[in-house]
Amino acid sequence: MDRARHLRNYDLHSWSGLALGLFVYIVVFSGSVALFFHEVQSWEDPARRLGIAEPPIEMNAIFTNWIDKHSNGDPIEFLRFTYPTAYAPYYTGRASIKRENEEAKFISQRWDTSTGAPLPERGEGMSRWLLDFHRDLMWPDFLGGHTAGRTIVGIVGIILMLSIVTGVVAHTKITKELFTLRFFRSIRLKWQDAHKVLGLWGLPFYSMIAFTGAILGVLAIIAPLIAVLTFKGDQTALMNAVLGEPVEASGISAEMLSVDDLADLKMPGSNERVRFITMAHYGDTNARFDIYFAPDKELKLVEGYQINGVTGEKTDGGSTFRTSTATRVLTSFSPLHFGTYGGVLLKFAYFILGIMLSVITALGMMMWVERRRHGSTGSRPKKVYEWVSKGTAGTMIGLVIASAFLLCHDKVYTGLEEKRLFWTGITFFLVWFMAIGFAFFRQNEYAVTKELLTATALLLCSAVVLNAIKTNDTLLAIFGSGHKIAAYVDLSLVVLGLATIAVAAKLPKARDHNSNSGRRLSDLFIHLSLKDAVNGIRALFANSIKPREMPVDKEPFRK
Repeated sequence: MDRARHLRNYDLHSWSGLALGLFVYIVVFSGSVALFFHEVQSWEDPARRLGIAEPPIEMNAIFTNWIDKHSNGDPIEFLRFTYPTAYAPYYTGRASIKRENEEAKFISQRWDTSTGAPLPERGEGMSRWLLDFHRDLMWPDFLGGHTAGRTIVGIVGIILMLSIVTGVVAHTKITKELFTLRFFRSIRLKWQDAHKVLGLWGLPFYSMIAFTGAILGVLAIIAPLIAVLTFKGDQTALMNAVLGEPVEASGISAEMLSVDDLADLKMPGSNERVRFITMAHYGDTNARFDIYFAPDKELKLVEGYQINGVTGEKTDGGSTFRTSTATRVLTSFSPLHFGTYGGVLLKFAYFILGIMLSVITALGMMMWVERRRHGSTGSRPKKVYEWVSKGTAGTMIGLVIASAFLLCHDKVYTGLEEKRLFWTGITFFLVWFMAIGFAFFRQNEYAVTKELLTATALLLCSAVVLNAIKTNDTLLAIFGSGHKIAAYVDLSLVVLGLATIAVAAKLPKARDHNSNSGRRLSDLFIHLSLKDAVNGIRALFANSIKPREMPVDKEPFRK
């Protein structure tokens, strides 16, 4: 019964990974790249390479004139003012204005901190695409849009959790498998050992990512479900019940607090300055300003308080900054999932572990195909497994090269800025599908992987060259007065390019059919676990100093 249960767990682990293995890989890899959303934004947008003036220009008059010019007395549904940071070294204003019998119009403007001059708007590009692709797969609106996409990503998190649990149960010799890497054995054993070692060492991180990702994804369908059960489908009523009833406007005009005076506010108990302000009922005596700070070192989604926009007195602020245990737990999931609470070094740790999880997923699918294509477990024609193998290789490596291609696309794009995100998506899928087609045309998955990874390395390095040509910023900016964030992105791309080409150079061009034979010395020191290796050395040493004795067969006629 124990063996039957073990086989069921193993089959469940295999099939759960196979059923949505590609989805898991896509979500995990895109999430690993999306970790550096702000850094890539600084690299792709020249306006983000400006310096912050000391002291910066006063902005209240410029900001209020901008509001009056665009609103012209019409209701302002949403208004936000953002202060300059290292990642966005300029002032930003955003507003949503509702005119009678028209849809709300969204406007945005950036201002230079030295002169207050408007900066040209730049459309969202690669950084936004990869972040949203990770969060909701850029799911089309006619199929459910962002809500459906986030739900699918949440389901991927659940499947990943199932794979983790069944994988731990199925592998009963965890302590031994932590150190088992048989480099010189068959390709299937190498993949199997790497799959186990990488999976076991990163188990706590993978479990956390799967759980938080599942929660963030299924929240998209939990909120409407709760609204249906408790408020007859009224999600606004649900939000008001959770966050509190919003304050109504009085209809009496009043002068607002200056955004220049609010810039000096600090979060009680910390030295963090205000990051941005959202304003409700702007110009009214009941105006409410939500003051947001940067909780970069804490597991919080937001941190701040609410004030009256006329007097500056603190209000209860329960609608936005509620601090109950439940809200603290729920709002900790996003920074925990994206690693925004510990600086750039933590992001690099997340990136490495995320790439490891991508490799684990890829190895799991490759092992499944290998057993059936070159073993005796397959029940389908060999041609079926050959096509599955080509499709898997093309899809996985195609996602890598498509992501790298967007770096170059960002520097050569010359179209309309409002269409930049659209053409970024078109380019992304076009390159991805071409890679999949190349995998089927090439007729050799090993060569496909090697060649596409080499092309990826060249694209990463080419992006650095194109950036220098386009912006006149080079790697020397790290040691000079240039924008260091963009320069460090350049340096990271060069390092990743060199590492990728080194990996590609080590990969075989074709499957080695004679890879089952190993070397005895390697079997002793590498193939076995650390414990087995120590025991083996001890046994060899003992046998070398003990006199040999002839074995005695005590039961020569035993059948």
